[in-house]
Amino acid sequence: MSQPRHVIMQVVKRSGGATHHVEFCIDDNFAERLRQLRSLVPPLNALNKQRDLVIDKVRVRLPTAIWRCGGDIDSSVEGSCIVIAAEGFFNCGAKDRKTKEKLVTYTFPIARLIELHLERPAGETFYIRDGIFTNDEPAESAAGRWVASLHELEEMRVPEAPSDFDTLQGVPLRTEQGALPSPRVGLN
Repeated sequence: MSQPRHVIMQVVKRSGGATHHVEFCIDDNFAERLRQLRSLVPPLNALNKQRDLVIDKVRVRLPTAIWRCGGDIDSSVEGSCIVIAAEGFFNCGAKDRKTKEKLVTYTFPIARLIELHLERPAGETFYIRDGIFTNDEPAESAAGRWVASLHELEEMRVPEAPSDFDTLQGVPLRTEQGALPSPRVGLN
């Protein structure tokens, strides 16, 4: 199984703001689920165009996605989802709780995302702006400047403080399999 990688997609907002984006992780299981969901959406043809009700999209929840609206790191949204269309494209959507504005990304082909996932180096973050894979764009291009602005936001972010649930003093975060933490560890 492949290691998970981050996908960062630009969010189109009516109020502007080039740094609005959504982040989610993809691995082989996620790619396979996208393929399966795509198969649930029947292609539009002459037979089903004549029907009263035609399924041409599937909407699935994406609860682990992180939505960022510029400097607003804790952007709270509702209805975080991926929408898969009959044509084989997907986009992400949600609604900003404060402004009630719809947050939507440009569409991107499912087949292309899976192809990139299989071909690109493990752990590489995928940046998708205006529905285009921007990792190979020059730094001085609009896409390159967008990625640089996201990195600047990341550097400005205050690191999250560790909680008591994350660590105990003197105990490593991860122990090797079979290794036990020191018996002198106490909970104060």
